Amino acid sequence: MSQVEPAGPEPGSAAPHPAAEVPFLERLRGCLEQRQADGQNLALLLVDCGVIGQIDALWGYQIGDAVRTRIVASLRAEVLRPDDFVGELGRDELACVLSVVEGSGLALLAAEKSRRIMNAPLWLGEAEIYASPSVGIAMFPGTADSAESLLRQARSACAAASGSTSHILLYDEAQNSRTSRLVEEGRLRSAVAEDALELVFQPQFDLRFGQIMGVEAMLRWRDGSRDLVSMRDAIAAAEAGGLVSKMISSLLNRALRNCSEFRQRAGLDLRVAINLPARALMEPGLPDLVERALRTWSLRPGRLMLEIQDIPALQEYADAQAAMLRLHETGVKLSIDDARAPLSSLFSLGTLPFQELKVDLSIVRGWAGQARAESVLQSLIALVHNLKLDVIATGVADEAEAARLLELGCDFMQADFKGPPVDPEVFVDRFAA
Repeated sequence: MSQVEPAGPEPGSAAPHPAAEVPFLERLRGCLEQRQADGQNLALLLVDCGVIGQIDALWGYQIGDAVRTRIVASLRAEVLRPDDFVGELGRDELACVLSVVEGSGLALLAAEKSRRIMNAPLWLGEAEIYASPSVGIAMFPGTADSAESLLRQARSACAAASGSTSHILLYDEAQNSRTSRLVEEGRLRSAVAEDALELVFQPQFDLRFGQIMGVEAMLRWRDGSRDLVSMRDAIAAAEAGGLVSKMISSLLNRALRNCSEFRQRAGLDLRVAINLPARALMEPGLPDLVERALRTWSLRPGRLMLEIQDIPALQEYADAQAAMLRLHETGVKLSIDDARAPLSSLFSLGTLPFQELKVDLSIVRGWAGQARAESVLQSLIALVHNLKLDVIATGVADEAEAARLLELGCDFMQADFKGPPVDPEVFVDRFAA
């Protein structure tokens, strides 16, 4: 592209405005009605220029206006046909409508041509500037049923395209899933900030005596959903909001309070396990939080078991190891719960102060009765016992697998068939006496 000159006299004349979408959407609706009537295809290309906002900041809105005007003119002249049109939505955002296309192949060709045009250098005085455009494509007919939803799909594809090699992506349902995850992350962050997650408890049993010996405290939505929330995701949401200490303190105090109530109301002197990702150990003052919570609820440190995930991270962070050592010296018990890194976890059994290894058997469905699978499990149990640690199995399917675990030497079990996660009141009613 040639030297860019200012487009007009008003410095802020083209600042982005939400109303810019209104006339564009009205025109897009009319085009969609035509395609519904004639049964032909339409493509919407959402183009993120990736440079106008930066030019605004460095050279002002006049220069930014001039660059965007030049880009729009090039798209109209070299990419769009007479019946196609372009909407200038956000400062860096252009929406190109290919009013009739045979299929997605033509839309992809148009997107590639758009990127070639915009990848030409922009000369601003002596400075040579390059745009970094991304293009998302949404097709109609498809899963979108309105102009608004088609534009959302194109934006979703454009956001995903910015991280792809080609910087061009056609919308698919996987991007919709990413959008859903983004919404879920926002919902979780709000729930953590408002302390709006509740605790539920799943029993843990001593296989040798057939008795309940502990519980794991888990997080669940408080809004009536029965879905559990992973502790890793909750800690990540707390980190984003600077709320890790507050969340862990709330979690500890609620779990230990319920553990104390189980002893008083149901005669159950249980340990309580809380799952934490390794990075939570790096939170300043974590051992102090734990000690205060134990004192508050008059519980022996050995009644608390911290199940640690992401064990390889512990090898990299001296602060996390120091926190573990202090917790161990206090009397708090530590368990490895890291199915994703079994080899690293096994080495950590001998080098870090753990008392237990948690084994998830759900990844080996039907293991009972399979000679090789049983041999691996028996060898693992023997290794852990040689290190003077216990083994707790999760994902146990039924009483037959539980019986076989006992024969192989496993110590404890946590299984949905024996007791799913329930709220504290239900737990007391079910397991008292």
